[in-house]
Amino acid sequence: MKSPHILLAASNVRKMLENIRHLLDPNAVQLLVNEINRNGIGLFRLGHQHYRFAVQIDFRFWRQKVSRLYYSVYNVRRAVVLIQNGVYNTDLSDHKNVGELPADFPNRETYTRRFTDLRNDRNLADYSHDASKKDLVISPSEAEDLARQFLKDARSYLRVRGVRV
Repeated sequence: MKSPHILLAASNVRKMLENIRHLLDPNAVQLLVNEINRNGIGLFRLGHQHYRFAVQIDFRFWRQKVSRLYYSVYNVRRAVVLIQNGVYNTDLSDHKNVGELPADFPNRETYTRRFTDLRNDRNLADYSHDASKKDLVISPSEAEDLARQFLKDARSYLRVRGVRV
């Protein structure tokens, strides 16, 4: 991403907006909110593209399926967190946050636990040369179901907040 970009302005663009709101007229505030949401929608779409690709992958290619399903939920989670809380991070360490969702997100505890398992499975699939499908914590079909339900819940969650994805 090239500067200038809203997501390069601060590590938390919602906090930034709250700190400068008093300097801006309502139209400028709305433009910034729209730009934050536009980027969140883009992240959601990226995650949805990973999902659409993953479900087309034959289960024989479990490594690629698990990897793409992980990136699906990872990017949709990033979209939810950006839109709701204003946090955007491209650092590699952000993957440890894959299970962090807003407190009021539906089925949050399940997603928190399962996304950590899916991240571990993705690491296994991507980096372990001697791993087999039986080594996975979540089967590829369960991962597909998990991602499908999460995308559905995330879409509903964002819609209630006025963001259509």
